[in-house]
Amino acid sequence: MRSFFRNPRLRRFVRRGMAAALTVMALAALGFVVLWLAFPLDRAALYRIPAGVTWCDRGGTPLRVRLAEGGIDSIPGYVHREDDWIAKAVVAAEDRRFWNHHGVDPLAVARSCKQTATAWRRVSGASTLSMQVIRMSFPKERTLANKATEAFRAMQMECGLEKAEILSLYLNRAPFGSNVVGIEAAARRYFSKGAHDLTLAEASFLAGIPQSPTRFNPLKHPEAAAKRQRYVLDRMEASGMITAGQKRNALAMPVRVRSERYPFLAPHFCDMLVKRRTAWEPAIATSLDLALQRTVEESVGKYAPGLAREGIHGAAVVVIDVRTGGVRALVGSPDFHARTKGSQVNAANAPRSAGSTLKPFVYALGFDRGSHTPARVLYDVPEHFSDYTPLNFDRKFRGVVSLRDSLVQSLNLPAIEVERAVGLPRFHELLRRLGLRTVARPTDEYGLGLVLGNAEVTLLDLTNAYACLARGGVYLPWHAGLSKPEGGAEVISPEAAWMISDILGGDERAMFSTGTVADIRIPRLAWKTGTSSGFRDAWTIAYNPDYAIGVWLGNPNGQPSQALLGRRAAAPVVWDICRRLYPDGNSPWFAKPSGVESREVCAVSGGTPCPNCPRVVADHAITGVTRYQTCDVHRFGREPVWPPRVADFLRASDTAATENVGGLAITSPADGSAYLFVRDANPRIGQRIPLTATASAADAALHWFVDDTYLGESRSGGTIFWPLSAGTHRIVCSDSRGASRSVRITVREPKSAMVGQGR
Repeated sequence: MRSFFRNPRLRRFVRRGMAAALTVMALAALGFVVLWLAFPLDRAALYRIPAGVTWCDRGGTPLRVRLAEGGIDSIPGYVHREDDWIAKAVVAAEDRRFWNHHGVDPLAVARSCKQTATAWRRVSGASTLSMQVIRMSFPKERTLANKATEAFRAMQMECGLEKAEILSLYLNRAPFGSNVVGIEAAARRYFSKGAHDLTLAEASFLAGIPQSPTRFNPLKHPEAAAKRQRYVLDRMEASGMITAGQKRNALAMPVRVRSERYPFLAPHFCDMLVKRRTAWEPAIATSLDLALQRTVEESVGKYAPGLAREGIHGAAVVVIDVRTGGVRALVGSPDFHARTKGSQVNAANAPRSAGSTLKPFVYALGFDRGSHTPARVLYDVPEHFSDYTPLNFDRKFRGVVSLRDSLVQSLNLPAIEVERAVGLPRFHELLRRLGLRTVARPTDEYGLGLVLGNAEVTLLDLTNAYACLARGGVYLPWHAGLSKPEGGAEVISPEAAWMISDILGGDERAMFSTGTVADIRIPRLAWKTGTSSGFRDAWTIAYNPDYAIGVWLGNPNGQPSQALLGRRAAAPVVWDICRRLYPDGNSPWFAKPSGVESREVCAVSGGTPCPNCPRVVADHAITGVTRYQTCDVHRFGREPVWPPRVADFLRASDTAATENVGGLAITSPADGSAYLFVRDANPRIGQRIPLTATASAADAALHWFVDDTYLGESRSGGTIFWPLSAGTHRIVCSDSRGASRSVRITVREPKSAMVGQGR
């Protein structure tokens, strides 16, 4: 041996060999550096992961899944946490030295080479998790050269990313059987939970799938998947990640894989979101409240059969959170999955004729202009315009009526009178500022019929306009996201909004509009009904400080039905929803703004009293805005002097208006009213209706009789209550001078889901 090294030739050979080897190694290292610098890793490609979208309700419950390109179910939103069982299980099963190597595991490479040489076939691979991330990010044919490229790229990636980030990339890209890619989609698909919430049993079960997604598919091969789970738990125990006891517990825990398909809840709401989506987001939290959505769906389903028997096959409901403008529930048809034509049309977002639903806004504008107050007298007498002669729904005229009563009774001529007073362009502009996007034609094309509903609106926009009233006149656009839009514009004063709510939520409003004791049967609401021309659309919009609820009934093809009346058809759906929202009957109400003041006005004209006015009543006004307008009907004496056309009508007609002028008049109930007798009314309160009347003297004593039985005494403008009983009844009110007035009402029991009557 010594002679060998003493040989000069051999020493030169060895030195030259070592120099050559070092040169080769240096050149290889140099080449590696050159390749490293010349071909940098496309880090952006690592994060280009096919992504589906999951829409969730505001509590995180999935509503709809939209698959990624190629039909892949992928939600690449997982971020590694040290305590996640899935991260530990994957490392144990796929790359137990993951936290120690730099992209390539030399021990795994050596083991693979030895096993391949011994068995003359590939027994196990040497791919690390990092190399698998590269292969999934840059898929190529599996050759030895491409394997070397994967190793090179894996080392590049390890130099630029933290280990936890690489593990997250793997778990977001790994296949988990069928079309499921990524642990977040797998956890939701198989166990209806997020990846961070997986138990040890569930995590070990899923961690075994990526090794062979087809062979270990849990839906097709559950036994193979369970066997692979045991292997993963063995590796976790051998690595010291779990104890033997934890392993036994995990194996003893049954793993129940969810077999049903993807969620398909709130279908019309989700369809609307799919169409509106503009940006990529793997999971979208929406404003929808799934529990409330189901409540609304149940209410619609309850009334749908009765409506169908009346020839009404379309229905839509929208519930908006007043404080945020978020859509809490949306139903676009009675049954999305029905085979009937139009069942998948979202009627909540379809333009339909507005009917009488726009009237409250013209009155609010009148309040804000300072020209009108609730007690201000308006004229409900026939009038011909250039192209038509408007009529009330019942084709009757009241003659002289207060603004409050004209809105309660939804009279047409008084609404047009206010519309003309405030100006049609100004009213049209207000509707646009309220977000009624479909009221988009030039003002002149609508004409004075705008306030009567010759414009088209969507239920979504209309309900949100009423939410503006509930918000004190501040407009917010409705939205379907979780966060509240910033800002908000005041388009109606808080005072005007409150006065409209006070009118639409008053006792006489409930009596006139429902024919039932609504203040007893349902929580207090401000609400308005509407029926379009030709009986094609029935509306009811109700609101309080919490919610604005809109209901539309009709047929998608516009087919009319005589049953399409807002009060009779749409209102019961609203009542049912409200009873479910407030089962104890208690709901919030609006606080009166400080800018609302009380004034005494002439009981006949609603103007500032003059010396000839026979009596006064209280009225609301807006401080510093409402103008003082002296009563002009008593300027010549105590007998009112009306404009000629009004005086002519009063002389020629036999209406309640003639009784209201300076004499005794029953103000509630209205003659011919029909009421619903509900046997399960609140037993503590009973089912009662208020009886009210006015007389010439403000403190006059009034005596009440029902079916010739004495009921009791009240004062002018005061109230006495009578408990309902089924049948037809005659109610008489008399004063101390012997004058009397009478009305007849009908109290009937419900025969079907179609209850009440009205417009």
